[in-house]
Amino acid sequence: MLRIEYNDPDLDLDDKPTNWGGGVYLYKGQQFTGIKTFHEEITNILDAECEYVDGIPDGRQVEYWPNGNLKEEYFQKYDYHIGSFKRWDENGNLISHQENDQFGNWVKTIL
Repeated sequence: MLRIEYNDPDLDLDDKPTNWGGGVYLYKGQQFTGIKTFHEEITNILDAECEYVDGIPDGRQVEYWPNGNLKEEYFQKYDYHIGSFKRWDENGNLISHQENDQFGNWVKTIL
């Protein structure tokens, strides 16, 4: 799967109105499918990874603590957080876990 940094000069946001309300990311003029990464500018530590399909958020979205541990993980389709949404503290302990339906509505809190 293609991985690109969020500030790649070939990555553009086509912000024309869409049927879901958000813009579409283009990479070299084509709808972007892959993982957009975010690295801290000074230390180059990986901050986040976001999956896209056909230019829209679709799949696993992850944020990391500076020590490399997971901070947050959820799954996204368009602007909806679907399925599992988890948060961890800096030491790697799970501190929050909830489930959402396919429309992003809260279903239940597990932790």
